[in-house]
Amino acid sequence: SSGINAEWPLRPGKSMDVISLESKEQDLTLENEYKGMGVVYVGHIPKSFQEKEMRSFFEQFGDILKLRLSRSKKTAQSKGYAFILFEDADVAKIAADTMNNYILCGRVLKCQFIPMNKVHKDTFKGSGREFRSIDWQAKSKRAHNRIKTIEEHQKSVKRLLKSDKKRRLRIAALGIDYEFPGYALTASKSSRITFDSPEAED
Repeated sequence: SSGINAEWPLRPGKSMDVISLESKEQDLTLENEYKGMGVVYVGHIPKSFQEKEMRSFFEQFGDILKLRLSRSKKTAQSKGYAFILFEDADVAKIAADTMNNYILCGRVLKCQFIPMNKVHKDTFKGSGREFRSIDWQAKSKRAHNRIKTIEEHQKSVKRLLKSDKKRRLRIAALGIDYEFPGYALTASKSSRITFDSPEAED
């Protein structure tokens, strides 16, 4: 069946890999570029089943020209679905029918053949690129600990003073008579820059 399966990761308003059945925008598909070939959507893919394993497994059906496992741009982790471009459409149909509901590593694969006039032209964009895992925690730590410019420091102080003022107003609005140093005192102390006198160095 070429109908759009509800299990496909398609959401209104987001970039889609599959063109709507009502769409007539054939210039956005791969129909002309890969005529006679076939694409299989594979869902519910186990995390341990990466590009190398997928290609090796599905090549038993026929020649694979392209394979794109959807990954998170932030973590490079698999999103659990992929698209495979087979050289022959009939082979793609057989692969989809055979592997649909196939249990792999404890997960039930969901496979479906997609006609070329429904496959978005950017579906396999970046399919040959190797994804590298990024240590976002270390990257964030480096950014946080780096030495800030004077402008950045002043902006940070201004933001903290504004937050401090709002906190004081909320406390006063509750009828609480309470005074605390707050960030204003700390900021005034930290803004003072002292230099050692030449005599101190001797």
